[in-house]
Amino acid sequence: MKGMIRFGAAAVAVMTLAGMSGCSRAADGGQTTADEATGKSSGQTSGGGASQNSGRDIGSGVAGEKLANSLDEYIDMFISNQFEPASDYEKSVMERAKADGGVTAADYEDAWSTYKSCMLDKGYKEIVLIKYPNGIYEEAVHYSGTDSQEEKYDADQASCFGNVNIVAEIYAVQQGNGSLLSNRDEAIVDCLRRNDLVPKDYTAEQYARERADGELSYDAQDMGVRGCQAANNSFVGFADDPVEKLW
Repeated sequence: MKGMIRFGAAAVAVMTLAGMSGCSRAADGGQTTADEATGKSSGQTSGGGASQNSGRDIGSGVAGEKLANSLDEYIDMFISNQFEPASDYEKSVMERAKADGGVTAADYEDAWSTYKSCMLDKGYKEIVLIKYPNGIYEEAVHYSGTDSQEEKYDADQASCFGNVNIVAEIYAVQQGNGSLLSNRDEAIVDCLRRNDLVPKDYTAEQYARERADGELSYDAQDMGVRGCQAANNSFVGFADDPVEKLW
């Protein structure tokens, strides 16, 4: 429908994989649940196309378990993965990351710059990136196009981000999941506590309960809070967020 703000396929997939009970952007200025985000109501938006997600979802991890025992081990998992091989660019960044103790901010910025340039080269009018206080980027939502335009966007986004998304994911883990927790809620709450955005005794169970009930004890619009969520592939949007005009 012309003029509506539309979910990108990649962003909806992230939300579906996460099993989120949280919120996404709504065209009326409020918030909507993940069920609505997957198409059960009209005029909705999501977290845009590209995000720090290589397809290795951490949402359903068992409480207390870890993605890896160390950042080096986590990076090695990507280097040695034969089923989803890293690009040459990603491999070079990961080798530097092992030597430097992590992906640098410069390499992360370069990854997103590469993605943005790739998309602009494919003819889109603009690619708008939201930057959170922890340095994490998220692509803004966009006004909907025709079905063929949306299909092309999804394919272009997958192609352009496919060569850099591992770099983005590792950096996001560094910034928002320093304890390498495999459970999304635990990782987000750990990040919130580290940044003094919730009390030190705030728990993942409390976070999940508040989101389910819609009664939050933290400021959902705080960019620091949203940065912790975005770093862990959980996206919350509001009516005053920027919206891309791709066509």
